[in-house]
Amino acid sequence: MASSLPSSSSDSLDCGVNAAKLEAANRYVRWNLLFLLAIFVFLVFPIWMPFVPYLNRVSNLVIIVTIGLFQLIWLIATICAVRRTLAINRRNKLKAIKAQDVESSSDTETSNSSTIRHIVAMTIYKEPMSVLQATLDSLVQQKDAASRLSVIIGMESRTPDKEAKRDEVHARYKGKFLRLIVTFHPSGVPGEIPGKCSNMNYACRHGLEMLRQDANYNYDKYEHIFTNCDCDAVFDPDYMQELETEYTKLDHPDRHSSIWQSIIIYKRPSMPFFVDITGVLRTFFFMGVLIPWNINPMSHYSLSVKLLEEGAFTHPAYQMEDIIALIRYTIVTRREIRIRPLNLVSINGPTSGANFADEIREWALQVRRWTIGAGEVFHYFIVKTYRMPSVWLSITWATRFFAYYGLVLCASAIFSVISPVVVQLVSSLAAPEHERLFVSDAVFQAVCFIFLGTQYVFFLIATILVRWNLPVPGDGGNGYNKGLRGVTRGLVHWVLMLPTILAYSLVELYSFFELALRGKNVCKHNAASKSNLVLVKEDGNS
Repeated sequence: MASSLPSSSSDSLDCGVNAAKLEAANRYVRWNLLFLLAIFVFLVFPIWMPFVPYLNRVSNLVIIVTIGLFQLIWLIATICAVRRTLAINRRNKLKAIKAQDVESSSDTETSNSSTIRHIVAMTIYKEPMSVLQATLDSLVQQKDAASRLSVIIGMESRTPDKEAKRDEVHARYKGKFLRLIVTFHPSGVPGEIPGKCSNMNYACRHGLEMLRQDANYNYDKYEHIFTNCDCDAVFDPDYMQELETEYTKLDHPDRHSSIWQSIIIYKRPSMPFFVDITGVLRTFFFMGVLIPWNINPMSHYSLSVKLLEEGAFTHPAYQMEDIIALIRYTIVTRREIRIRPLNLVSINGPTSGANFADEIREWALQVRRWTIGAGEVFHYFIVKTYRMPSVWLSITWATRFFAYYGLVLCASAIFSVISPVVVQLVSSLAAPEHERLFVSDAVFQAVCFIFLGTQYVFFLIATILVRWNLPVPGDGGNGYNKGLRGVTRGLVHWVLMLPTILAYSLVELYSFFELALRGKNVCKHNAASKSNLVLVKEDGNS
């Protein structure tokens, strides 16, 4: 097992000067301003519309149609999420049936003769070693981990006690993986920003270089699948096996034009309601929007090493390597990349804080980081859009991206809650003598209440799907959502979903304005704290 790459090989890697060139492109024209302008215009038109002659007569109708479109998006997302949940549970039942089949021994022979090997990479900075241990323990449980799975851990040069942590990892997991590589990402590289993107970029390049130089590894003899993950990821025990099964179903071109995404649950032993609700909705949107709409992977995902290298790894000057991944690989390879679902559930740790006020701060910090990352990705897309495979793909992806990050996550809750009240108040002042066309004020109020009810129906379905219908690895029957207490908590949090989403949207709106005012200076990976995160209990259950 190796711990670092000889310095002599670093000259051949894309870092330093090359990273500075990447970062310098369109530094002064920030296209995320267009993103914010579209959101802002959308949010304020209920204020100015009642003052425009004739247009003020249809303001009620415009508001209803707009909220109705949001409801349609939620309906489509709900249908997609229900279908994915059914597929996951169907696979889980088939797995239970196969586990009882005595002929399963034939699978071992097939596995041992496979020419596919797996590489998993993660980065760590100040997270507790117990969090990293939970991730590595879940990888040890993967089939044939000791003979077919290599792990790369990227640490920052500023990581406290990094040598001691490296030695602890090697001592604890010696012989449990085919290769275990730890790299130290140098700080202050020109053109890079501190964070996972630059650390992962360095770790992948150096880790693959080490595997190629390892004569006993025989790198060229195998086909490699790469999995990018956070250090707080807990994989389903069948993750690599399921990934390989889905990978081998495709022909060669599709294998190297695909990203595989499992469904992720955000879980820790206790969470305040806003952290819990945010986790439930993120899982729901995994199943209902991100994967079926082919927008972007999130948290941890898999692809061929060939695609990883053709896509130039991860961009060291951007902070959200998962949000940028699909569009970056599409642009760099100039071919359409598809996100394909893995019908199993993995676990990620949500934010954590030492007390309730700290929990709020960490939650808001995470929302802010996601939002600024989305704005940066939009800027990257506009700058590089001329390199997209087709104009149609550019238009459709940008529309889906804006619909999700700009409207669904940021504008829809604010608009749906505030605009009916605002337009009624402003209309009563600006045009009290005009009759409303098509939709009277009384009908308008009734329809808005109906939309509020249907929204809570969608929330209830999301709650039921995520909390009580997804098979969570290691739940052991005593999970966070089980029993009378779990059901009561889930229903209370269901009621609190709308105010939580509204608060989330307001933080997003603030973050977009901050990005517009401060520009590139705010685009830093200020990761939310995981210092109080516990993914593994003493009894070994996650």
